[in-house]
Amino acid sequence: MKRHLLFDILIIGAGPAGIVAAIHAAAGGRSLKIGLIDRKKEPGVPVRCGEAVGLKGFSDFLSIDKTWIKSTVVKAKLVSPSGIVITLPGDFDNYIIDRGKMEKDLVEQAIARGVAFISGATIVSLRRNGSGRYECQASSGEKFEAYCIILADGIESKTARELGWKTFLAPSDIISCAFARVEHKKIERDTCTFHVGRSVAPGGYAWVFPRGEKETNVGLGVLGSMSRPGLPKELLLGFIGRRFPGSKISHLHCGGVPMGPWLKPLVKDGAMIVGDAARQVNCATGAGIAYSFFSGKAAGAAAAAAFKEAKPGAHCNFDVLKKYEKDWAAYYGKQQRRSYSLKETMVGFSDAFLDDVAKSLKKTDPHKLKVSRVFLKAFSKHPMQLLKVLKLFS
Repeated sequence: MKRHLLFDILIIGAGPAGIVAAIHAAAGGRSLKIGLIDRKKEPGVPVRCGEAVGLKGFSDFLSIDKTWIKSTVVKAKLVSPSGIVITLPGDFDNYIIDRGKMEKDLVEQAIARGVAFISGATIVSLRRNGSGRYECQASSGEKFEAYCIILADGIESKTARELGWKTFLAPSDIISCAFARVEHKKIERDTCTFHVGRSVAPGGYAWVFPRGEKETNVGLGVLGSMSRPGLPKELLLGFIGRRFPGSKISHLHCGGVPMGPWLKPLVKDGAMIVGDAARQVNCATGAGIAYSFFSGKAAGAAAAAAFKEAKPGAHCNFDVLKKYEKDWAAYYGKQQRRSYSLKETMVGFSDAFLDDVAKSLKKTDPHKLKVSRVFLKAFSKHPMQLLKVLKLFS
């Protein structure tokens, strides 16, 4: 017999945003029936991510488990199209984490708080039924219902489209990525390296993020408007062959990263959209873990509060859910839209221009180099673009 399960709050998608939403919904101080559904049989697999996150991105929203940390990064290297290397000494701490382990552990935390975790369930339809609940039909024939629903099923979110969100992304607002794990004898354990250039990754960049002494995450992203089927994988394998000859390659897979402005609204009646599904990603870098932690926490807390503050005779106060969007807009919203404008500007930089910037920075005392100086050098020869960008930060 196929299951027909009823929940108060249902989260679709067990990535960082969805899991954190479940944890914070369960911590709302009232006995609620909460479900967390994912199409994958195992959380955290595959890892469509470089697994890098800043200390602040962790500590503001989530307690750090030291067993998740593969490397602590204290400096970064930027490599220009012609191979000029700029080293940025660290006044920051970034971690390379084992995202697979992190997500499995977080799911266990959610289960310990009473969340029902259902894996291997692909949602094929979603609608609002006559009883005021959201009704989800799984490919297995199972049915799930809830008064409040949080959509965290990634860039390809079909559930959001079912509820009327316009999730279409133009090719220029998608980065098509290829990811791999590489074993090699020469890995800089404390350094993240970024390579730019049209021959490396058109409209994007390649990255090398260390996972320890002899293992590293290597990936690259190609802007959708400059890509074609199979190109990111071809470029990645070529890059690995040049950068790490004779290396062992595993966990090779591909995926997309949204690079458009965050969706508005984030809340419709009793439904909320979070994480990649809501385009909550830094468009200049593609980083999104910290954004997902924040949106998951804010959405989960709002969902729990909506039940606590329900009016007499009602199950849930949908107006309370709007606090999630207000919190996101106030904390990360403007920053994310700034990153989109930066992305739009940087796409026009030629290889020759990037090499000129690198040559200029090479003359600077390495101890005085900071990200802000790189930023100013990159725009110094484009005064009108610099003015436009500076207005974003005013």
